[in-house]
Amino acid sequence: MRVQLGCAILGLVLVGCTQSPVARPPVVDASWRATAQDRIQTVAPRPATATPAPAPTPTTRGVDVSRETGETNRVVPIAPIAKIAPIDAPATERTIPPAVLSLLDQADALRVAGDLNAASSRLERALRIAPEEAEVYYQLARVRLEQGGVQESVSIATQGVELAGSDNALKRDLFTLIATAKDRLGDAAGATQARVRARSLN
Repeated sequence: MRVQLGCAILGLVLVGCTQSPVARPPVVDASWRATAQDRIQTVAPRPATATPAPAPTPTTRGVDVSRETGETNRVVPIAPIAKIAPIDAPATERTIPPAVLSLLDQADALRVAGDLNAASSRLERALRIAPEEAEVYYQLARVRLEQGGVQESVSIATQGVELAGSDNALKRDLFTLIATAKDRLGDAAGATQARVRARSLN
């Protein structure tokens, strides 16, 4: 009997050694109270700056995206627009010698003043310097017409037309002068023909 009791006690001791110790709950001191300094002060976080969300990319139904792969924006140069020259502008610019220009200015001032003989003298001198200058022929034909040399005026103006080349404005003035002279000569058909030529150069 004692042997059995001893074995039982020994077994209980061994079992108690193998079991883990039971943790007791901590003792809380309820008499202590937290103060304002013991409290944790938290700072409210600043609101983050709102970043606008990217606009959604519009999608188009029925678009084959595979066709757009590898495409690049190509800049196509624009061809320069051709400059349109006025109809009256001559194809080649004529250069009148300064001496001739001076004589033309003098003749024009004398003609306006009524001194037709002096104007004619200046123009004849300019014609000797530049015998192929159509402007001189026009000015001289106008002076001859005012002097009463109508037929001579037609002849000088006709020579001027042949020398005017591509200067349509000067040609138009010459044909208009010829038409006026033809009217004074009583040549209605010739005057009409000259006016038609002049209008065709407008």
